[in-house]
Order: sequence, then C-alpha cells, then structure tokens
Amino acid sequence: MFILGLTGGIAAGKTTATDFFSKKGIQIVDADEISRNLQKNGEAGYAEIFKRYGDGILGPDKEIDRKKLREKAFSKPDEKEWLESLMHPLIREATMNAFNDVKSDWAIYSAPLWSNRNQFERILVIDAPKHIQLERIKSRDNTNIEIAEGILNAQISSNERINYATDLIVNDGSKDELNTKLEFYYNLYTTLANDKKS
Repeated sequence: MFILGLTGGIAAGKTTATDFFSKKGIQIVDADEISRNLQKNGEAGYAEIFKRYGDGILGPDKEIDRKKLREKAFSKPDEKEWLESLMHPLIREATMNAFNDVKSDWAIYSAPLWSNRNQFERILVIDAPKHIQLERIKSRDNTNIEIAEGILNAQISSNERINYATDLIVNDGSKDELNTKLEFYYNLYTTLANDKKS
C-alpha cells in the first residue's frame, strides 16, 4: 500500500491538511489522536501519568488536562523524556493495529515527531515561519509567549524536519491557498498509489 508520511511543527497546519485528505476519503492514522486516546481515563497512558503527577494533572471531568500535561512535559527535559518513553511504545503498537484496518486506496501516517526509522513512499512536510507559529499557538491555546516558545524550541527544528521531505508546503497564507496546494498533492499521491497497484 502507498503510505504518505505527513508531518509538521505545531501550528503549521498539519491538522488542516489531514482534515482535507480525510474529506477526500483517505484514511489517516494520526499519532496525536492515538496518543490522546491512550491518555483517556481507563487507558494505559492515563494510569501512568496520573501516578506520576496526581490530581493536579486532571481537568474538572477527571480526564488528563493536555495543556497542563504539555506545560509539565516542557518544563524540564527529564519530564519530556519520561513522557516520550512512556507513550512512544504504546503509540507504536496502536499504529500498527490501525494500519491493519485501512480500507482506502492509500493512507497517511500523521505525526509531529520523526526519525530515520519512519519509512514511507513520500513524506509531506507542512511548515510555517516561526513568528506565524507563535501567534497561532498563543491565540489557539490561550498560552503565554514563554510557553509557546518552549513548545516550539522543544520540537525538532524546521530545517531538520524539511530534510525528511520529498514534498514541502509552506503554510504562510490563507486557508484557501493551503487547500489549493493540498489539492495538487492529493492528485499526485492518488496517481502514485494507482501506479504502485498496477
């Protein structure tokens, strides 16, 4: 099967891109969504996170407050390391299971983190200038500039991410402009997926 790896920094437009492809009928295996599900009450991630941080990490609904968790994880390198070592193996297993259930002609693996172990037919990177990312994080998450910069600085750099790209979209304009670029790549990947099958 033709699998596209899709990645991008926080607030670069990755979710907008996956929504676009999903509406076209392409199945998305989303590492963020898998991670969120694994952190729900009753799941393996929830139990370990609660054990480490206690009631203070929960929202009023007794679910993990992801904003609080992010602030904890990005406050010290040790905390980020602990969270990644807990979540990555769980995410990997759930991802393999999700790909076994794919029904569309081709599929997308969407993830914020990347490594040389990820092997795909093509890799699409959605990028945005840092000042635009900061503004989006601040307005979207209602967070201060220090936290926003901490989140951005903890991610791999834009240049590092672009090194993985076979295809690159710079999302520095309107949503319509982004959709036009995505339409081009949708047609390209559908052609490549059909070629691979024949």
